[in-house]
Amino acid sequence: MGLKYSILLLFLALAACDKKPEAGFLRVDAPAGGSFEIYRIANETPLQFISEQAGKFGEELSLAPGSYLVLADCSSEQVIILPGQHEKLSVHRIEFVPPHVPGGEDSFSIQCSRSDKTRSRQLIEGRYELNMFAGKRDLLVGMVPMHVDLDGGPASGSSTAKHQLSALQVADFEGNKDDASFFVSPVDELISVTKYQRFGHWEFLLPGHYALEVNGTRMQVDLKEGEERIIKPALLKVSTSSAVDLDAPAKIRGSPWLVEINAGHWLNFNEVYPILPGPAQVGISGSSQTIDIDPEENQVVALNARSVTVDLGCPGDDLSCKGERDISLSLAGEPYPFVESVSDIPVLYIDEGTTVLVGVGGSRDISYEVPASVRDKTLQVGYAKLVPVPQHRPGQQTDFARVDALGLPLSGHTLDIVLERPTLMPLFAGAYQLNHYVSGTSPDAGRQNHSFNFHVDPGKTLTLEFPVYLSEKKFAAWKKAHHYKGEPDAKPSNLGRYRRESPRKYF
Repeated sequence: MGLKYSILLLFLALAACDKKPEAGFLRVDAPAGGSFEIYRIANETPLQFISEQAGKFGEELSLAPGSYLVLADCSSEQVIILPGQHEKLSVHRIEFVPPHVPGGEDSFSIQCSRSDKTRSRQLIEGRYELNMFAGKRDLLVGMVPMHVDLDGGPASGSSTAKHQLSALQVADFEGNKDDASFFVSPVDELISVTKYQRFGHWEFLLPGHYALEVNGTRMQVDLKEGEERIIKPALLKVSTSSAVDLDAPAKIRGSPWLVEINAGHWLNFNEVYPILPGPAQVGISGSSQTIDIDPEENQVVALNARSVTVDLGCPGDDLSCKGERDISLSLAGEPYPFVESVSDIPVLYIDEGTTVLVGVGGSRDISYEVPASVRDKTLQVGYAKLVPVPQHRPGQQTDFARVDALGLPLSGHTLDIVLERPTLMPLFAGAYQLNHYVSGTSPDAGRQNHSFNFHVDPGKTLTLEFPVYLSEKKFAAWKKAHHYKGEPDAKPSNLGRYRRESPRKYF
């Protein structure tokens, strides 16, 4: 091109003295019809174009003398046009052959670099043939890299090469209202590329290994040359009963309950979603408990969510009261709860027919057992105000006190009650026992349990006073610290004396 370029500069210099230089000609041959683009290069460094034309393969194009960049599919050539001279280029044809005639909504794409000079990329969609200049080219066909090495120089003649495609589709399903899509990505390639296509339409691909994804479910597909593969989705629906208020969680705790599939993909309740056949795990947001499913093609998977609501008895619109207490759901024998939430909202979970233990913050280790036969359960809460009354009784000292549940559906007992100050304890409505353990200070003295049964009513507060026996030294220190001037009301014989009014304040 060095000699041609020198001749070109000479003609341009001579043409500066004349009115108009003589034109040259360019012809680009191809195995079939089509068009190409041509740009006149006004300056090499920096690269600058001043005009653009379109030419047709096999037809001669008249051009003013100069240097031009000719762009075909995914390739380019630079050519110098001299006055009165005829230049000829050729392109090769690459055809990608789908296994059947494509429809209007079917998908096929090619990405490539068109010219190193312009650093331009080209995206070809819905076209299955390329007209390319000779040379080594890198294409992205569908999502798979493809290296093309076309022999011969720019004017060596044309040739045609064919590559057989495969076809993949996820079938449409009855009731598809959301124009659902599936996602495809190559398995074996190092690059990360994903494409999507609507259900019921074909994605044309090079043969190979691909991963499909639909609503968080995945499967791998091995496509052979010319193969047409249709995957029929399964359908998943996780339902709540009409008694469940799905708006309450967002109002009270700021986020709704959602169905979680395969740890990270979120779905709504009471809606039908297509999923791919094969193993999957279904749970609820915020819960560590999952259900294993393994649907086949066309199978409908219907799961029912259960709920527990712990009602604190708050006024209807008092959001400052609602959600005040922590709620936990556990399984018998498990050391940790599988979900933790708050009061006054339905706490949703999916299980395989097991009894669930419900706990409320502030009365740890007391549980309400909800049997597997109950789908939705609302539990009422009341309060016990436990007021320890310090006093001295020679030879006796309080070890600890706690509250025990008296029978099913309640079970368990609280942690030790704080003996230095009153405790307001939320408890599920039901029957309990206050147990006060006293030990003798002499070596042969044993331990005695003083107990008292009481009942917690929904939304009400029950005040219980109980004596706490201190050593003479500790009792004297307590009297001094609290400016004690008389005998406290709670005598040993008054253990468990309770009232619903506000108690006398000893502290």
